[in-house]
Amino acid sequence: MNKKLHRDVFLGIILAVFCFVCIYLSLQIKGDAKVVPTAISALMAVCSLIIIANGLKATPAENGEYPYAMKFSNSKYAWIFMALIVGYFFMFKYIAYWIATPIFLIVSQKYLKVKSWKVNLLITVIYTVLCYIMFVIILKLPIYRIGILGRFFRYV
Repeated sequence: MNKKLHRDVFLGIILAVFCFVCIYLSLQIKGDAKVVPTAISALMAVCSLIIIANGLKATPAENGEYPYAMKFSNSKYAWIFMALIVGYFFMFKYIAYWIATPIFLIVSQKYLKVKSWKVNLLITVIYTVLCYIMFVIILKLPIYRIGILGRFFRYV
């Protein structure tokens, strides 16, 4: 009897390995700065273990028969969104966070089919303003140093 494991088992194992590498690397950070990355990595590891457990439970039910095949064509929307994220990374790096983020939010919400342009713009403006207040004004992080247009968003 050839029994195949559910694909979530493999996905969970890959995620768990990634999380444990992140935990190891975050524990190498000196001082209290390691607390947040270690906690987030540990939480992700717990989630990956839950994915493994659910995959093991689903294995006998499907007996190797999956309702949809894992093909590139079946996940093209995920790959397109991944390309949007990569594009955002390059915009963030070379233009500026304050220009790249609204562009990314508008394009991704349009791609995710947010119907109303008013809602799209409202979410974008509120998010960008809150990030500016939090990072630049309150935390005084030098985000203006990122990208060629970042210097125009310097506070004080």
